Amino acid sequence: MRNIAYLNRRQFLRNASGVMALPFLNSLPLPLTAAAQPIVEARKRLVCVGTFLGMYPGEWHPQKDDSRTPRILEPLMAHRNDFTVVSGVDHGINGGHKGTPSFLSGVYKPEYIGESVMVRNEITIDQLAAKTLSRNSRYHSLQLGASEGKPTQTLSWDENGVPLLPEADPMKVFQKLFVSDLKPEAASRAMSFKRSVLDMVAEDAKALQKEIGREDREKIDAYFSSIRDVEKRIERQQQWVNTPKPGIPPLMERPTTFHENLDLMFEMTALALQHDSTRVASIELPAGGLPIILDGNQLSGYHGQSHHGKDPEVVNELVRIEQMHIRSLEKFIARLKGIVDDDAYLFDRTQILFGSGMGNGSSHSNKNLPVLVAGGGLKHTGKDIIFKEGKTPLCNVFVTMLQKLGIETESFASSTGNINNELA
Repeated sequence: MRNIAYLNRRQFLRNASGVMALPFLNSLPLPLTAAAQPIVEARKRLVCVGTFLGMYPGEWHPQKDDSRTPRILEPLMAHRNDFTVVSGVDHGINGGHKGTPSFLSGVYKPEYIGESVMVRNEITIDQLAAKTLSRNSRYHSLQLGASEGKPTQTLSWDENGVPLLPEADPMKVFQKLFVSDLKPEAASRAMSFKRSVLDMVAEDAKALQKEIGREDREKIDAYFSSIRDVEKRIERQQQWVNTPKPGIPPLMERPTTFHENLDLMFEMTALALQHDSTRVASIELPAGGLPIILDGNQLSGYHGQSHHGKDPEVVNELVRIEQMHIRSLEKFIARLKGIVDDDAYLFDRTQILFGSGMGNGSSHSNKNLPVLVAGGGLKHTGKDIIFKEGKTPLCNVFVTMLQKLGIETESFASSTGNINNELA
């Protein structure tokens, strides 16, 4: 596996002559003394990372009577005083794989249509945070994927229960973040046209409301909410259409493996946060897609390893794959620690949540979820937080995170309080 620090530099710098690049490389850090100046606003950020097969519990959850580092967490130990594992929390649901979209929302609402199950959801923590944090950024939020996943595995949902599908193609993400529109006037006209179409659709829907029953009116109200969300996105785009995007050397090739792609998505997330393109992002680690390289062999996914049946050889493969997830996370944390943000480092102003709505992939349990929080000014002591299983909702952790981000709330979804004493 190539080191992404060098992989990205080759990708970004190849054929980059004539392109003006902002100083974003670790090898070209800005000294804190040069960056120190009066601060108008301490910009806080949130990055949520979710894996849809959970993490192997036996090598993830610390034990009170065991000082041994769980194997999966070994790649992260260089940052031991900057992250906290929270054990014993969940959302109080049972749904197996179908329950994994509840990770960031705390909500699982299965709707049965014949023999099929459609999962309804509510707003996720990242989208709630983005309403406050990203008000002055180009993008409300980013949804990225380490590989192409399934719509049913979406991490982020808006307030209308609409899934926000992640983008797994780094070329498209790069285009969105760093390639300016060559014809901003034409882009502005196109967006105005979209708004006029929305106006016509809204008028038709409004007229229809007078002729339908209460249940259908509720559906129309939800439809209006979706239209308003689209309008807001168009307004945001129009406000930024004449503002050049950050000048970053072009991305020349797509990664060919799961973890190379994950590393590149983390890199572009770091750049987006650095240049204030957005202040909120979610990154999905799906069950399959791009190949995973293990012992020189290409795996089409690791769903089979997650159903290990306690076979030691298969468990070992699963743990090594999940260690690769954490190595990618470690490189992202190190990257943020090397980026200056006014009078601090970007890591100090970025909360990172890593985890899953799946507690045990082998048994399809949604209990005792794997949860790790890092950075963001949270209180990390080098020790982990272990709650008694079934007593503390994961949403209590979310309340503390939101409050630390400056969002005034006393509750979120199924929360019963907060964990300020432990984490804030």
